[in-house]
Amino acid sequence: MKKMWNHSVLILAILILLIYAVYPVVTGDSYLIRVFILIHIFAILAASMDIIVGYTGQLTAGHTAIWGWGAFFGAWSIVYLNIPPVLAIIIGGVVGALLGLGIGILCLRFRYLLLTLVTFAILILSYALARQFASITGGELGIHGIPVLSTNRIIVFYISLFVLIATIVSLKLIGRSEIGMRMRAIKDNEEGAKVLGVDVVKYKVMASVIGSFFAGVAGGLYTTYMGSVGASIFFLDHLLRLILMWGIGGGGTIIGPALGAYVVILLGEYLRFIEEYRLILLGIALIVILRVFPAGVYGVLEKILSYPKRLRGDHK
Repeated sequence: MKKMWNHSVLILAILILLIYAVYPVVTGDSYLIRVFILIHIFAILAASMDIIVGYTGQLTAGHTAIWGWGAFFGAWSIVYLNIPPVLAIIIGGVVGALLGLGIGILCLRFRYLLLTLVTFAILILSYALARQFASITGGELGIHGIPVLSTNRIIVFYISLFVLIATIVSLKLIGRSEIGMRMRAIKDNEEGAKVLGVDVVKYKVMASVIGSFFAGVAGGLYTTYMGSVGASIFFLDHLLRLILMWGIGGGGTIIGPALGAYVVILLGEYLRFIEEYRLILLGIALIVILRVFPAGVYGVLEKILSYPKRLRGDHK
């Protein structure tokens, strides 16, 4: 019975995905297609942070710094080395992984609030460097005229959707593997994990590298879609939105933060007429959701989908 239920949920998910995938072709709504592409990019970023925060409990505040440098290196590889945009996305991922390795090793001594402060300082430093070395970063104005993946937004929609699905599947497989189990053990009880023989240093750094790789990919994808990048990519509001996505979606689930990207960005677009208050309202939404549904949007969906199964169990 459980197997049949899992198959039903999988079929439903595939049907929803297929409907979503044909939407751009059927409607041709260029505005929503643009919004969905940005959602895909931020969903990749949010899911990538989850493997660090949701699995090992490392409260990083510098994930958007990795994203930003992935975007810059992707841009430089295209502009100065004439590398195709598709390869620039991979370069963004490699740079992200290397930065994740360095930051992961650097921050091993820090935990909880101190770790958050140190990684936040890395984000501030990144912004300062991008502004200071304007000759190569473009400063506030940024680098423009970067060759894009495609001038056809529908093609970019499918490319970004493919990268998002690949990211979620990869991270879910890692999360369900022995590696993911050891990472969760560290989050639940680091000292206890050490006693059980888990190499805490190894798995913390591994989580940082894996998450940072996909953050760099999201950065490269952002550059090759927008055709420009500047110091503004390190702005604090990107980090705040990312935190909202993670919290509203449901951390520790990979899929949850990706769903959170849809909620945050779509709500942000609908609230565009009150620009100054959007983040405040989203913050209130986060508090309400976490108060009523501690597991976030993912937890709500899980309860809804499991309700018929619970009814059958109660009937029995």
